[in-house]
Amino acid sequence: MDTEHGRDGDIVKGPVRAGASGFEPLEVNSPMAKWKKPQPIDFIERATRNYSFPNWQSGNEEAIYYNLNIPEFFKCSYIAPPKEFSKLERAIDPSLLDLTFTASDGTTTPPLKEYLVGKRQVQAMMMAHKGKVVFETYPGMYPSDTHVWMSASKTTVSLTATMLWEDGKLDFDTPITTYIPWLTGTTWDSITVKNVMNMSAGLDIEETFESLTNPETFIAGFMTKMFEEGRGSWREWVKSAKPLPNEKPGDMFRYSSSLTMLLVVMVENITQMPWQEFWKQRVWSKIGAKDPFMVGLAPDGTPGAAGMNITTPEDMLRYAMIYTPTWNKVAREKIVSDKQMKCIQTLGNPKAYKGSGEEAYGERWFGETPYTNTAQWDHSFEDGAMFKHGNMGQGIYVDPERDFCGQYFGLATNDEAISGTDHSPGYLRAAAKLLAGG
Repeated sequence: MDTEHGRDGDIVKGPVRAGASGFEPLEVNSPMAKWKKPQPIDFIERATRNYSFPNWQSGNEEAIYYNLNIPEFFKCSYIAPPKEFSKLERAIDPSLLDLTFTASDGTTTPPLKEYLVGKRQVQAMMMAHKGKVVFETYPGMYPSDTHVWMSASKTTVSLTATMLWEDGKLDFDTPITTYIPWLTGTTWDSITVKNVMNMSAGLDIEETFESLTNPETFIAGFMTKMFEEGRGSWREWVKSAKPLPNEKPGDMFRYSSSLTMLLVVMVENITQMPWQEFWKQRVWSKIGAKDPFMVGLAPDGTPGAAGMNITTPEDMLRYAMIYTPTWNKVAREKIVSDKQMKCIQTLGNPKAYKGSGEEAYGERWFGETPYTNTAQWDHSFEDGAMFKHGNMGQGIYVDPERDFCGQYFGLATNDEAISGTDHSPGYLRAAAKLLAGG
């Protein structure tokens, strides 16, 4: 086989650069391009001294450095890529740079090429349609650079849990304490795995911009224990979660990374292996990844797969492709079975989604209101498309009916008064509709 010009869907040995089919990534003139260059040593030393969870989440220049260099600030588990990787054919469509869509206020968004260089500080964006990469740009990083997924990571935890469900080792209707005995005797006794998967625990643990910036909240305490040394045990902290008055488990979608971390522990307890090892065996080793997968570890060594997965943009796109009909462009076997896909798409409760804070986000991001959240995905549409957002502007969008998927990385503050609305999700969905003819 010709390793430089492998056929569509080939598994290729040896290095093949991004755009190897003759297409270079699309260029945009972004101020974020400065992060492709080495940073001054005095800046790096200052950023290192100033590390804290709040500073990391601020969206300032030090936060940008943290997110581009996560292994310098957290212990990480490293998973080497397989010996062979899948070559993604390019069919780059430059016209997508002119893409617009109707925002929630009825106005038309700027063209994608303008948005990419704006206040959202987009670092990378890739799209694939019918198994080919149709859009690829790197405003603030190189194709071979790694980047943290933030909460887009949560989809990987959901997938591993769903695999255990299909294996007959997990019952979604069973209390979460069945699989995490050290939670027994707490309020978690009345909360099912399904409640945790759908983030509808009925507890005062919600993660919002306001609660994250208030040090008195449960979620602020949880985050400092997860991401700062010497601040106590996040597991003990989770036991202290209190029920919300007049709300039962399953009633309302209330986003919280603490729920995902419990799913990580649950997967480890069922499989009796580290989460990342199960992930490697069932997913990462099979998608033809070209570069390593890393996951940041909490101070106690728990893999932070609720938000600390780290890969190149292209390998994140490979992962997204396993949810599409052209999964065979990256894998030799179907990783997400039809049964798993249906479960992930339908596990959610539209009534619990209605009126949630995430529903409001979805409307702003897409210019249309999604149908529900489901199985750790923030938003699912009636046409089967799903989206998961990540803190500071990361995202993964999969649209099986249109045989489309996309991903993006960004580094903007969560304060929309400063950074504006994250319209990247809307651009991905608009591209899917355009390329599929509706």
